[in-house]
Amino acid sequence: MQFLPLIIYGLMLSAFTKQAIAHDAQNQQPNILVVILDDQGIDSSAQYSVSSEQPQTPMLNQLANSGIVFDNFWATPACSSSRASLLTGKYGIHNGVNQVPGRLSSQYTSLPALLKGSAKPHGYQTGYFGKWHLSGRENNFDASVYGIDYFAGNVKNIKDYWQWPLTLNGEQKDVDIYHTTAISSLAIDWINKQNDHKPWFAILAYNAPHVPFHNPPAHLHSKKLSGSQRDIRQNARAYYLAAIEAVDTELARVIANIPDAMLEQTMIFVLGDNGTPVRALPKDAKYNRNQAKNSLYQGGIHTPLMAAGFGVNQASARSSDLVNISDLYATIAQAAGVRTSEQTDSVSFYARLKTGEASARRYNFMSYQHKGQKMYAVRDNRYKLISTNGQYSLFDLQQDPYEKDDLLAAELTATQKTAYAQLKAELQRVTETPVASEAEASDAIDLTGIILDSRAHQCLHYVNQYTSTATDIHEDINYQGKLVIRYRNGKCVFTSNAIPNHDFNDGRRSFPNQVQPQNNQFEVTAKPEFTGKNTPLSLLTDNAILLNGVKVDLVAAGCYGVRDGKIGCHDMSTPWRYDPMFENSGFVVDSHNAHAQRDGTYHYHGNPNALFDPSGKTESPVIGFAADGFPIFGPFVKINGKIIEVKSSYQLKQGQRPDGWGEPGGQYDGTFVDDYAYVEGSGHLDECNGMEHDGIYGYYLTSTYPHMLGCFKGKPDVSFNKR
Repeated sequence: MQFLPLIIYGLMLSAFTKQAIAHDAQNQQPNILVVILDDQGIDSSAQYSVSSEQPQTPMLNQLANSGIVFDNFWATPACSSSRASLLTGKYGIHNGVNQVPGRLSSQYTSLPALLKGSAKPHGYQTGYFGKWHLSGRENNFDASVYGIDYFAGNVKNIKDYWQWPLTLNGEQKDVDIYHTTAISSLAIDWINKQNDHKPWFAILAYNAPHVPFHNPPAHLHSKKLSGSQRDIRQNARAYYLAAIEAVDTELARVIANIPDAMLEQTMIFVLGDNGTPVRALPKDAKYNRNQAKNSLYQGGIHTPLMAAGFGVNQASARSSDLVNISDLYATIAQAAGVRTSEQTDSVSFYARLKTGEASARRYNFMSYQHKGQKMYAVRDNRYKLISTNGQYSLFDLQQDPYEKDDLLAAELTATQKTAYAQLKAELQRVTETPVASEAEASDAIDLTGIILDSRAHQCLHYVNQYTSTATDIHEDINYQGKLVIRYRNGKCVFTSNAIPNHDFNDGRRSFPNQVQPQNNQFEVTAKPEFTGKNTPLSLLTDNAILLNGVKVDLVAAGCYGVRDGKIGCHDMSTPWRYDPMFENSGFVVDSHNAHAQRDGTYHYHGNPNALFDPSGKTESPVIGFAADGFPIFGPFVKINGKIIEVKSSYQLKQGQRPDGWGEPGGQYDGTFVDDYAYVEGSGHLDECNGMEHDGIYGYYLTSTYPHMLGCFKGKPDVSFNKR
């Protein structure tokens, strides 16, 4: 078999192109294939006119001709950080993978997990094939924590393209098939087994053309190479291009083996994950050797991106939009019909694919750490600012696309001074605010009835505007909830009218007080810290704010023998304080364990029963933040590969209560908080109803006392003090 000629690729994709565009009108969920080439910059892509030394890539050419090519796409300057940004929709400084090697936390809602659990009307089947490089271990690698149903590839970099360790759904074995061919075949097998009535999402992450440089099988490329180590050392570029051509040939085989009906509904993205390595730069390279891979110059981060297929209603098109690799997250989510409540840095460019409308991104941003250097880059449509350990360089990419002349070496013009100031301000905004706030200007997210899905433990990840609708069932009154979360001076500021995102007042008895919209504001530190001494709960301090804008106030102002037993017990030292969550205590709460205070403030006394999946089939998300800034999780966690419901370490006392003067007598049954005693180690949680899991401390909902918090590990913010 010889290297396939262009005409075969053209015939293979022509019907696919026409039918994909025609079928988009039906608004069906697309299958989505993301193809990653490792270490391919635009100087090594035939779709860009940057070098005369280009690979022959008829498959990629055909995709470009049938879709759209992006001329201003930025990936990170290395593989791990690019994959992390694609999977999380966050910049490296926000997802924890800002260098290589890197380990991606499962706390974030990955793109496969989002598509698997939130897409409507159908959740996606998810597969990952090829290079991962986001985990420190090969043995017992569990891709399912990232929402990946089927994983087949190499967890780390490979040392030999013909002898390499394949991890297949956690099991590892040695493979002696050329890597590019093997993972293509694995992807073909999986795609052909997918359910026709349920969409699929696959990432095909080729290791090529990453080192080791080698001579691929002859039928996969057009080069005449000896394969000797001496020739590889002397002519690395030729072997590098041969590896790209091999990817192109095998990608053509993947696409050719997708059934026609399935292919008609498949959206395809192809991208390079970082710039060309120094050894493989072309002889006519426009970039200096220090401006290639691992740098934030264009040669390190300006990589190819093209999109074609279902939903891409552009042909032979080019876009000058600023696009970041993190933007694939929001774009793919939108194409799949997914909404998420988690804040990301991702700006969707789906409208560009569908209608030709420009992306909303005004600035592109990149960060990276390498060899002790902390590097940032930010650009607008013309100027680019690079910061390396606090030292700045400014370039005019229109006049100087290969960054030869640092404008800061001479006196700036008025226009350049303005651009410099704006770019510095944008750089400061992004680096000091660990969330993307470009999305803050977007339409508010509707939280009505939503089940949260993010385990991101920092409040900054939820910065956005939210709305909801809810009905007071007994009063038959409709309300609109409003919540804005902003970042300011190291804190997340929750401004809320305290209306929940679910119907309320649906208990056996109506609330004594009618719910009224409020004007509440709570501030939560973005970096909670242990104080070394626990702070007890108090009647003077609210306990938490949940991600639907409703506060938590666990402590009842009612004690046995004080007034009517329901109010007036304001001294925390008074014994026999009622637990408002005990069914027979007489506190009127609805199905969400909440009711209204005298001023009409709706608030929870326990499990809100609305913000997480109660089935126990998945790990529970973050549902809010305590007054000390630590996250509050739902009750289900994955421990040793199994999802369990965490248990409180507060145990119901045995026997009879004292029955003297002012004492209630009777059996300990949970009526009073004094009926419980903390027994260290008897459950999963500590005395504050929290624990550290996956390196993150948080409080947890429990079905028994103390229900959410038993005390504070950190210092409660003064904004939670009751007026």
